[in-house]
Amino acid sequence: MSCRSGPFDRVRGVLLAPRFGVMRLVLTCFLLLSLLTRIGLLAMHRAPSVDGLVLTAAALARGTGFDLLAALWILAPLTLYLALVPERWFRWRGHAGALRAGVFLGLYAMLFIALAEGFFFAEFDGRFNFVAVDYLIFPTEVTLNLWESYPLVWLLGGLLVVTLVIARLLRGRLARLTAGPTAPALRVGFTACHAAGIWLLGVLLAPMSGNLSEDRALNEIVGNGYHAFWSALIGQDAPYEGRYASIPIDEALTRLPRLLAEPATVPGSFVAGSVRRRVEPGDSIRRLNVVIVLEESFGSAFVGALQSGEPGLTPHFDSLAAEGTLLVNAYSTGNRTIRAIEAITASLPPLPGISLVRRPASQDLFTLPALLRERGYRTMFNYGGRALFDGMGSYLRNNGVDRIIELDDYPDSAFRTAWGVADEVIFDRALAEMDTLATNGDPFYALVLSVSNHKPYRFPALVVARVPKLGGRRNAVRYADYALGRFLRQARSHPFFDNTLFVLIGDHGARVYGAAEIPLASYEVPILFYAPKWIPSGVRVATLASTLDVAPTILGVLGLGYESRFFGQDILRLPAAAGRAPMTHNSVVSVMDDSTLVVLGLHGSIMLYRREGGAVIMAPQSRWTGADRERVEDAIAFYTGADWLYRNGGQLLQAGPTAGRATPPSEPSNVAGTTRPPAD
Repeated sequence: MSCRSGPFDRVRGVLLAPRFGVMRLVLTCFLLLSLLTRIGLLAMHRAPSVDGLVLTAAALARGTGFDLLAALWILAPLTLYLALVPERWFRWRGHAGALRAGVFLGLYAMLFIALAEGFFFAEFDGRFNFVAVDYLIFPTEVTLNLWESYPLVWLLGGLLVVTLVIARLLRGRLARLTAGPTAPALRVGFTACHAAGIWLLGVLLAPMSGNLSEDRALNEIVGNGYHAFWSALIGQDAPYEGRYASIPIDEALTRLPRLLAEPATVPGSFVAGSVRRRVEPGDSIRRLNVVIVLEESFGSAFVGALQSGEPGLTPHFDSLAAEGTLLVNAYSTGNRTIRAIEAITASLPPLPGISLVRRPASQDLFTLPALLRERGYRTMFNYGGRALFDGMGSYLRNNGVDRIIELDDYPDSAFRTAWGVADEVIFDRALAEMDTLATNGDPFYALVLSVSNHKPYRFPALVVARVPKLGGRRNAVRYADYALGRFLRQARSHPFFDNTLFVLIGDHGARVYGAAEIPLASYEVPILFYAPKWIPSGVRVATLASTLDVAPTILGVLGLGYESRFFGQDILRLPAAAGRAPMTHNSVVSVMDDSTLVVLGLHGSIMLYRREGGAVIMAPQSRWTGADRERVEDAIAFYTGADWLYRNGGQLLQAGPTAGRATPPSEPSNVAGTTRPPAD
C-alpha cells in the first residue's frame, strides 16, 4: 500500500477539504490575532513574569492551546453550516459574496475585541471577567464613558481601514477557497475532526487550567478572553459549593458563631443553624441621622491622611479626618461600587459571581436601611446617575430604601458626564433632601454615591483648576475631595447637622494592578466616622477593618440593641487583633486576618499567604501549621455558610434560621480533588 493511502494522508485530505478553506482561513486569523494580543498584553504587563523569560515563553505556548480550543468552539457553527449547505447553494455567486462579507465582519469583530481587551487589561490587569459582563448588560453608561474617554471615531475608523486592507489581501485567496466541490464524506469527516479536536484539546488542557505562576497578571494573560468572558457569564449566580473548597454546612454553621462573636454579642444568643444573635445596646441610645457618603474610586493611595496616601491631593478629607475617627487599615470587599453597596447595606461576604445587588433573589434582606426603617427612620439613596445601572435602584428599593434620587431628578443644565451629574450637584440635592426628611422630627438614613472620580475624569473646571502634570485621575480626585469638603462645610449650617453621623467611605481603589491573586493595594480604602458632637476627634483606629463592618459599627455608635444577621462586626469595640477583611477578585475569594491571607479559588484550590507587620508575603506557604489549618477552615466556613444562608433564606429580614426552605446536610461536601498542605 502506498504512503499516499495511509491514515495520515486520509485525515490530511479531510482537513484540507476545499469547502472548509474559509473556516481554515478564519481559524488562522483568529490564532494569529490572539497571539499578537497576548504579546501586546505581555508588553503592557512590562515585567515578563516573576519567574523570568522561560515562564513567559511557556505562557505563550500554553496560551496558544487555549486560543485554539476557544477558536474551535466559536467556529463550530461555521463548520456545521459549511457541512450542511447543499452544493448548488454553495456554488451560487451570491453565497460566495455572503461568505466574503461574513469573513470581513468576523475580522472586524476580532480586531475590535482585541482592542477592547487591551483597554480592559490596562484598567483591571486581567482578561474579560464579571466586570465585562456587567458592562455589556448595562451598555448606556459604558458606551457614553468610552465615547467621552477615548477617540472612538478614530479607533473604530482605524480598525475599519485595517480590516479593509486585510480583506483586500485575502480577496484572491477567498475566491480560491470557495472553488471545487466537496464530497459528503469529506464534509462529515471534517465535522468529526472538528468535534474530536474540541474533545482532545479539552482533555489535554484541563490539567493545565490552573495557575502557571505566582504572577496573577501573567496567569490572566495565559488565558483566552473569549473563554474568560463565557466563564464569567455562566458563573454569575453559580453556588459556592461544588466549585470552591467547602466543608459540611453543619460544621460551617458551627464555626460561624465563634468567628462572628464580638464584645457586644449577648452570650449564648446565637440561634442554631444561622448567624442570628443578640447585640447588646450601648450605654445610651442616640437617634442620630445616618449619612453614608460612598466616594467613587477614592482609594487610600490618594488620601494624604493615610500612611500609604499621596500628600496634597485630599486636603479637605485630611482636615475632616483630624476631626473624626479614621479607620487606617480598612479594605473594600471588591473592586466594583456594587460590591461596596452590598457590604455597607447587607454586611454579607462577597460571594463568588455577581454581587448580591444584581441577583434577583436579593429582596427583603436583613440590611442596615431596612433595620433603621423598622426603627422609625426615613431612608433615601442619592445618586447622580441612572439608578438602573448595575441594579442599584431595584436592590435598594427592595431592601429598605424608600426614596431614590437619580439622573432624571436633576436639571438638564447640570454639569454631567457618562456616569451622571457632578459631585457638587449631587451633594447640593442631598442637602435639600435631608432638610425635607428632617422636617417632621424623625431621624433619617441617606446613602449618597458620588460619580466624578471616574473616567472620563471631567468636572466643572471653574471651581478646581486642572494641574496638567497630575493627569486626569488625580485631578478628578482633587475635585472629588473639594466637593466632599464643600458638602460638609455647608451641612454645618443645617439644623440636622449636630444630630447626624457622617460616614465617609471609598468604594474601592482607582484600578486593579499587581501580580497578587488579591491585589491588596487596590482594595485599601479610607473609612471615616464624623460627628463632632458624638465621635472622638483625631482618633486613628489600626484594627483591620472591612466595608463589611460599616453597618454594625454604625449601629454601635447609635447604641442600638438588635438581633443581628451581619457578617461584619462593630470595629470600634473590637479587640485590635480580631479584625477580618474578606475580599473577592475575579473568580477568587479570600479572608485576611492579622497574620494570614487565605485565598480560595475555583476547583477547590487553596492558597495561604503570611502577613508580617501588616505586609503580605507574596509567596504562598507550602506547609501549614495547626493554626494555619484552622484559619483555612474558618475562611472556608465563612463563605460556605454565607452562601448557604443567602440561598436558603437565612439572611431575610423576617426569616427564621433557614426560612423553612432546607435543613443543613450532614454529609461532607468537600470539593473533589481539594488538597491541603500537611502541617509542620
